[in-house]
Amino acid sequence: MNQGEDGLPMTTVEGGYAAAAEQRLRLAEMCRRTEKAAEQIGNNGAVRDVTALLERIENEAFHVMVVGDFNRGKSTFVNALLGDRVLPVKAVPATAVITEVRFGESPAALLWTADAAEPEAVDPDRLIELITVNNASADERSPYVKAEVVWPLELCRHNVVLIDSPGLNAYETHDDITLTHLSKADAVIFLQHAIAPMSISESTFLKKYLSAHDPFFVFTYFDAIDDHERDDVTASARRRVTDLRGEDRDRSRFFFVDGKSALRARMAEDDEAFRRTGVEAVERELERYLVTERHKVKLLAPARSVRGVARELRRNIPSELQMLEAESGDLERNWAAAQQPLRELEAQAQQITLDIRNETRVLQDRVETLLGGFLAAVADEAPLVAQDVEITTKLGLNLLKAKVRAQQVAEEIAGGTAKAMEEKVALWVGESLKPVIEQDLERLAERMNAELTSFEAALEKLRIDLHGASGAADAGEGREDEPLTKFLAGLGGFVLSGPAGALVGARFGAKEALRTFLPAFAIGAAWALTPFGLPVLVAALIGQGLFQGKGAGERVEKKMREEIGRAMATQLRLAAPKEAQKAARAFAADTMEPMQREITQGMSFRIEELTRSVASARQVLDQGEEAVERRRGELNRLDGLLGRADDEIGDLVAELTRM
Repeated sequence: MNQGEDGLPMTTVEGGYAAAAEQRLRLAEMCRRTEKAAEQIGNNGAVRDVTALLERIENEAFHVMVVGDFNRGKSTFVNALLGDRVLPVKAVPATAVITEVRFGESPAALLWTADAAEPEAVDPDRLIELITVNNASADERSPYVKAEVVWPLELCRHNVVLIDSPGLNAYETHDDITLTHLSKADAVIFLQHAIAPMSISESTFLKKYLSAHDPFFVFTYFDAIDDHERDDVTASARRRVTDLRGEDRDRSRFFFVDGKSALRARMAEDDEAFRRTGVEAVERELERYLVTERHKVKLLAPARSVRGVARELRRNIPSELQMLEAESGDLERNWAAAQQPLRELEAQAQQITLDIRNETRVLQDRVETLLGGFLAAVADEAPLVAQDVEITTKLGLNLLKAKVRAQQVAEEIAGGTAKAMEEKVALWVGESLKPVIEQDLERLAERMNAELTSFEAALEKLRIDLHGASGAADAGEGREDEPLTKFLAGLGGFVLSGPAGALVGARFGAKEALRTFLPAFAIGAAWALTPFGLPVLVAALIGQGLFQGKGAGERVEKKMREEIGRAMATQLRLAAPKEAQKAARAFAADTMEPMQREITQGMSFRIEELTRSVASARQVLDQGEEAVERRRGELNRLDGLLGRADDEIGDLVAELTRM
């Protein structure tokens, strides 16, 4: 174990990636020991659970996603981090698919299609050709949905997977590709141009999609700015972000870099030149964040989960030992008498599961009703929103170009209106819907704690009735180990505070729970494809002769804004019930159903372990005194092993909690 100067385990802040890897290996070893103990006890369900946890721990990686508009230097920056020209770099939109770069001793490249069970291996030298945008038909989807690059790179050796995304707003299909992968990112690097930071599209993306993240704001092409202007540029960039996000939230997350020079310095192994580019500072802060905040989230839940398994296995050992002291006939009579209480306990578990299902339906209906009502009401604001949308295309009087220009203007108005309406929905969700749902979850948490407390009390009474001894007390179990907390230890949201914390189940905390409420509207695009969509509108305006005469451009634009606003209000009213239903279902699937599954499985595990311990004791008693002595010694040894595992996992949990 790596140790600091004080002799205590080295923290991940001090030891970086190496210390994080050491903690992960420690937890994996504790899982193996617990798994082996479960095998020897004979609990196949516990073996299965711990095996799944071990696989999760061993396969965890830090996913770092780089996002930004086209031509912000994303691929150049990623290549600088990697230290080689791995990804395509062009002066036109380049990357067409999500590209994941991970460690491997030998270079390799894999391409995934949407319906493929296995990826297609390709020559790494052809990768750039295969994943680069076809600029002649850019809105055509690539046949590939993801590229995986395996490369012997130092950064990736530390269990880091770098994800390069297609440029936002370069093409509509690319936005979808990026957003579908954003939720699994542990860290997000938001690249912008230092000379023109926080464009309208970048500001919208930040507010709409990154509110649940703490991005690293990296401003490229800083080398193109004269020295005497750099202070003003950095102050302006900071101000634009803090105006959107708050004064203190991102104080240490602004970086101004020279990506091209960083790549050249890395390839030349010139450490001093690389330091001057500003990319090294990004690497340092990224490492600190990953090995503390993200590492904590990734390990705490499985650590507490395997500790819960170890404790539950150990809890039944005194019961089995006590049963081995009984006469075979007495145990048979006690077991026969326990059948009715056992059926009642199983019925109690079924009722708790049913209660959670009923509460899930109630909460799902509540989300659907509140969201549907808001969407229908906010639709009335679409005409006013359409009037204020900023556009870049201007209408001219040339009738030969009128249709094309009008189409472009109409698409900008429709797209801008749709984005503005989405922002209104997101704001309402955060300020109005989220507090209501959190209150409901708090009440549910209190009810579940009461019901699970009753379940555990009935289980303990059944143990005592079987052999007259209670299970081993769990040292260290206190307020933080109330029943609901223990049952939901494996869910990511366990790291949250408060009774509702475990119910949120969000990977990044309470903020990320908002994603389950947000319907993904594509109002602008959907409306354009209806029979009364943009092409019909443009043709009608030309037919009315509105492009002729003085002030024709202003008249046409005003008419467009009116028509688009009205049509989109109608479209939103019609879509409101379906979108609200879809969002409510996502809330149930992402938040409530995992909770129900964990609690149901936890109750089953406890009942099965009690039943197994009785069956084991009965079998051993039938085999005679020698078998009893052998089993007694084995159980005592396993009790000590599980006790040590509990203590060691507790130490690791304490280390992680202190981060």
